[in-house]
Amino acid sequence: MDAFMKLLEKQRGEIESVACKTFRYGQTERHNLDVYYPPANAAANGTVPVLFFVYGGGFASGDRKFKPPYDLAYTNVGAFFAKRGILTVIPDYRLVPVGKFPNQAEDVRDAIAWFLSNTAPVAAGSPFALSLDSPAIFVMGHSAGANIITTLFLYPPVLPLDSPIRAATRGLIPQGGAYTFDFARQITQPGLLETLYGSQERTLELMPSALLAKADEELVKSLPDIFALASELEPPIIKKGSDEFVKSLEDRGCRVRYEIMKGHNHISPHAALHSGEGEEWGVQVAEFVRSKI
Repeated sequence: MDAFMKLLEKQRGEIESVACKTFRYGQTERHNLDVYYPPANAAANGTVPVLFFVYGGGFASGDRKFKPPYDLAYTNVGAFFAKRGILTVIPDYRLVPVGKFPNQAEDVRDAIAWFLSNTAPVAAGSPFALSLDSPAIFVMGHSAGANIITTLFLYPPVLPLDSPIRAATRGLIPQGGAYTFDFARQITQPGLLETLYGSQERTLELMPSALLAKADEELVKSLPDIFALASELEPPIIKKGSDEFVKSLEDRGCRVRYEIMKGHNHISPHAALHSGEGEEWGVQVAEFVRSKI
């Protein structure tokens, strides 16, 4: 983070030149989201795709905007994709211990639902001529965020099959996700999963890989196209879990593209965007989004 913040600082003026507005989508301070606006001339055929980015943080930490000296973190993500013609939304969500399963998936659902119901207020007052009447939604999540977005789409009690969110979503982009948990080789703080899910037994029943294993055919067919990513230098347990989750998706007949973010570790991909180094994966994601509209 320190290394990339030095590079991002050189780009501060350009990053902060991207228009950004904050909206409240729920009842608490953890229910705010930031919208980053692309230039008016960046829309392809008048269509502006919408990318929701759900950050990680081990389920118990994370913010859509960090405090100095890391205040360009995630702002750079919004700016990077906005400059490529993609309206980008970064919501906060409730964290452990306040947020417990499935609160975090519910918060992401509610943020997307709020957006779909409030495209006019989002566009109002913008200096850009944006058409948001029929948004094409893409949902990207990193680490714990990847767990949250895959849980959202694999857990019908939170997102029913007839949800307008499913109809509007054209792509899922999970990155370096925690899809499977092993209590003999924990990757989270001791006791955190028990607090999040309620018990070890519920963790093993409700983790994304388990939800996928027991999903019926109708649910699997409802999934949008998936572009999964993992860093080349992920912790082995994360990389193994990503490989296995992608294989399970493919075995169920899902449309999956899987790429490795070369040279990156678990933390570095999003800090790299707009730095001029290690941005290739972001270009791939932008191309994936543009190909689906």
